[in-house]
Amino acid sequence: MTAPVKRSRVLPAAMVGHGVESYDFVIYGASATIIAKHFFPAGDPALAILSSLAVYGLAFVVRPLGAAIFGSIGDRLGRRTALSTVVLIMAVSTAAIAVLPTYESVGVLAPIMLLVCRLAQGISMGAEYTSAASYVMEQATPGKRGTGLSAVGSATYVGSALASFALLALRLISESAYEDWSWRLAFLAGGLMALVGLYMRLKLDETRTFRELESAGGTAARPIRDTFRNWRVFLLSFTMFALLAVVVHNLLGYLPTYLTTTGGVPADTVLVSGGVALLVCAALCLPAGIIADRVGRKPVLVAGVAVAVIGSLPAYLLASGGTLATTLATQVLLVIPAALVTVGSTVVAVELVTARIRATSTALAYNVAYAIFGGTAPILGALLTGWFGRLAPGGYITALAIVALIVVVVALPETRSPDRVPEKVLR
Repeated sequence: MTAPVKRSRVLPAAMVGHGVESYDFVIYGASATIIAKHFFPAGDPALAILSSLAVYGLAFVVRPLGAAIFGSIGDRLGRRTALSTVVLIMAVSTAAIAVLPTYESVGVLAPIMLLVCRLAQGISMGAEYTSAASYVMEQATPGKRGTGLSAVGSATYVGSALASFALLALRLISESAYEDWSWRLAFLAGGLMALVGLYMRLKLDETRTFRELESAGGTAARPIRDTFRNWRVFLLSFTMFALLAVVVHNLLGYLPTYLTTTGGVPADTVLVSGGVALLVCAALCLPAGIIADRVGRKPVLVAGVAVAVIGSLPAYLLASGGTLATTLATQVLLVIPAALVTVGSTVVAVELVTARIRATSTALAYNVAYAIFGGTAPILGALLTGWFGRLAPGGYITALAIVALIVVVVALPETRSPDRVPEKVLR
């Protein structure tokens, strides 16, 4: 590779796709009440919101399918091919939501078409983040992998913050127009940004790691089978990603609805505080990556899980304060573990597994965890709140974090050494 110019394309191209992915999911999660109004029958508002959140969750069900398809493409045909394909599907499905007819216009076809678009988004997202992480890891200087991957992780929160500010701008321009039609502009913008990501990714070269595997005839013929043969690595990655999924999708998918419906916080306050908290989260990712390179991946991950253990219940206790300060404090208590666990789990996951099955193994672990724990986080949060009270979602996060902390401390190896051979860490 002819270094400076082409290397300068790597991080922006990797980050833009994942940023758009997060943008799309926040746009949907923060607009759940508006989507319920337009795509589900009038009647019981609570049932309509639950239906809207259920569609949010169903997009996660197909993510393992996307992981299997595009992870295998990444391991058999190349990382660049997988990255370009998933962002194209994302662009089309996101822009399509912007032009869907409402329930009032076409009846039951409206939620069906919405579900189809969300399922397409889910399939494309099945290998977006982990493919981007694998690509960056294989292009990074060995001693700076944590720093490079922290930039990819930060794109989650930059895209999410952008979504919050985009919705806030639309509401401030005209709240009635936003509730009627201008919410669609946010989805249209997401589709256009994904097309920019496609253009950037088509200009990338394939990674040197994959080219060397391909020239030596070392690419995996059956990467899915080989992933589950290496089951210990899969389970370790799954555990880390399960906690990440619950924290992130409580923060992005459920907390905005919780704050407005249970906490009584004005929607504009939620959007402002959410955008600020997410930018804080993005800013925390870089120092976390630097520490991971200098001290180790495991200390960063342990710190993040520990904060999730001690901070989740206080976060939901503050959530009903009703002010900008208490709302921001709620979100910051969740973004700290989100940033640390994002960086720690991503770096460890891509380094734990051999390059032959890296795209497939990380994609499956990440997306099976997200299908089980991420997609259910908003609707389970709503149900737990109704059944057990306003602190129940925080208790759920705490319980999972305790399990994850035990696994990380007892079973997870340190992967920081630049000379480490991934497939020899665990057998």
